[in-house]
Amino acid sequence: MINFSQVKALRLSRIYDLSKFDCGDKDINEFLKEDALIYQEKKLATTTLFISNDEVIGFFSTAADSIKLKLNEKESHAIQNKPMSEFPAIKISRIGRDMKYKNQKIGEAILKWAVGYILKCSEMTAVRFVTVDAYPKKFEWYEQFGFKPNLDNRYTKKDHHVSMRYDLLNKEVTST
Repeated sequence: MINFSQVKALRLSRIYDLSKFDCGDKDINEFLKEDALIYQEKKLATTTLFISNDEVIGFFSTAADSIKLKLNEKESHAIQNKPMSEFPAIKISRIGRDMKYKNQKIGEAILKWAVGYILKCSEMTAVRFVTVDAYPKKFEWYEQFGFKPNLDNRYTKKDHHVSMRYDLLNKEVTST
């Protein structure tokens, strides 16, 4: 059992061996092993690795984002109906936990750490929401942490994932 308080969170670089990482999802594994460093170098997404005993146990990637909200969504977040139509966000573009650590709540700890990290970023640059594009089978997992589906038509037409948001003014998800 991993004690997450002893896990190191480090920015992805070439020095880390990613070859043994397997979260059970081919696309996410491929992103981490083949694309994440390129995305980082091109300033498209930044990846944070979680390392325990010199082994990568999980990661998340973030990128700048913005989100449009319908009137009822604005009201649910106590946002006055001002002319502002888009709101600043940071997207958790990928998140994964090695299958060896299934049922240890490592994925939950990574998500909480990521939201805490984004909350700290919002102190320097305005960010109101965290967004994710959840696989349909992960929708309920995100929902239990306070993420809500996005209703604007530009988000609901995608059949391979569910666009979701988390309001940083909530206190449901906190950094560990």
